[in-house]
Amino acid sequence: MEQRERTHFEKHSIASYMVDGKRKLMPTLMFNLLQEVAVNHADLLGVGWNYLRQFNQFWALSRMDVEILRMPEWLEQVEIFTWPKKNSFLMQPRDYQIKTLDGEILVRSTSNWVILDGEGKPQQLSAYENNLGVVEDLHAINAPASRLRTGVPCENPVFKPVVYSNIDMNHHANNSAYVTWVMDSFDNEFHDRHTLAFLSINYLQQTRADDRYAIMKQETAPNDFLCSIYSEKDLVEVCRVRTVWK
Repeated sequence: MEQRERTHFEKHSIASYMVDGKRKLMPTLMFNLLQEVAVNHADLLGVGWNYLRQFNQFWALSRMDVEILRMPEWLEQVEIFTWPKKNSFLMQPRDYQIKTLDGEILVRSTSNWVILDGEGKPQQLSAYENNLGVVEDLHAINAPASRLRTGVPCENPVFKPVVYSNIDMNHHANNSAYVTWVMDSFDNEFHDRHTLAFLSINYLQQTRADDRYAIMKQETAPNDFLCSIYSEKDLVEVCRVRTVWK
């Protein structure tokens, strides 16, 4: 059976507001696209935002790895595929591919999602087992989403406020906001000379509108950076990100 018959896919055109100075899709907007396709698929499966809301629950992204073979370009039309994979007790893996209309794979990704209640506690997935649309033998990336085990110490932090544009409909900083913060921590000259090849992100705590954050960054190998995002509240590490550039 073909991939498009087993998975959810949507066609998107890369608009001018989605690209950077190189006319390439910005990483933040790529995350937004992947998230939107996942949200739409969950809704079609009957376990979307409106359904979970009645139980005071919502989907939250826990980890995600993204391998970028070639970033989509301005005006390029792409197909974005997504599908859930076999889940554990609390964790729901979901994979993605971004392809050209001719079938060239541009981006491949794997992620882990959890269902949280209003207090941020993970919920068992067994109640939704029949609605998750699992595809067990198809993998965008064979390995599970990475667990980044060490962070960057919080030394001499400079905190910035979480602003209006960072907040999602669950009143937390959107998944892509953290990507924006990390991308903006590299200056324009760096972006002019480098292209993002790989990104791994671990969400450790939720960040809200009344919070402030600081980014600690360390180059662990040539063009390989580890970033830790800290909340000003108790100096808690809320997110850990690895980026590899070429």
